[in-house]
Amino acid sequence: MDAKQILQHTLLLANATAIDALVEKFRLAIQMFGCKYFILTGLPFGRQRFENLVLKRFWPEEWMSHYLSSDYIKQDPVVRTCVTSKIPFTWKEAAVQTSLYSPAADRIMMEAADAGLRDGCCVPIVVRNAPTGCISLAAEAPIARTDALSSLNMLSLAFASRLQLLAEHACRKGRPRLSEREREVLSWVAEGKTTWAISCIMTISESTVNKHITNAMRKLDCVTRAQVVVKALIVGEIAA
Repeated sequence: MDAKQILQHTLLLANATAIDALVEKFRLAIQMFGCKYFILTGLPFGRQRFENLVLKRFWPEEWMSHYLSSDYIKQDPVVRTCVTSKIPFTWKEAAVQTSLYSPAADRIMMEAADAGLRDGCCVPIVVRNAPTGCISLAAEAPIARTDALSSLNMLSLAFASRLQLLAEHACRKGRPRLSEREREVLSWVAEGKTTWAISCIMTISESTVNKHITNAMRKLDCVTRAQVVVKALIVGEIAA
């Protein structure tokens, strides 16, 4: 794929009008570089849970389950490198950089390879629900093309930007906006404050705090506090 074709695919991603169509266009584009899988996610900070930060993924289910149950997010060399890097990098580069101070790094990469994720690259991105985010792309065989990293970087940035915009529009369409008090309460929840602490800060009762949270969950179609905070961040109701 030459530079002109990359630009054409990038424009297709940037102009997609539906999330399903956008995902399919992205999958077709990355397949040209041998990448079969991808995950677009925020990276957890503090008490954030990784599984609540995933925006979109086409990832082997068994590997995802094993990754979560083993809590690999804390030792994953790709994640560790992404936290400090602002430029795209290969999984091999990440493994080399982190293997000295993370004994589990080599094991995680070998288990990923056994699950069919034998090679890959990572593109750091800005997400609205976490301080740091990335798109990690994986292939079942070594990625041989020398232009892969720069091309996948361009495609991934266009995909991530468009996906978040479409998701925000979809969430906003036809739903009531949160009230000022609901946004204020969720902002304190995002800070890790308890119901009691929020009631003291806002000089309202604990039952009123819970009522604001319940109303926000109903408006944003969520069932837990963690979900409603993440969704409020994604759609821009509260700031990170």
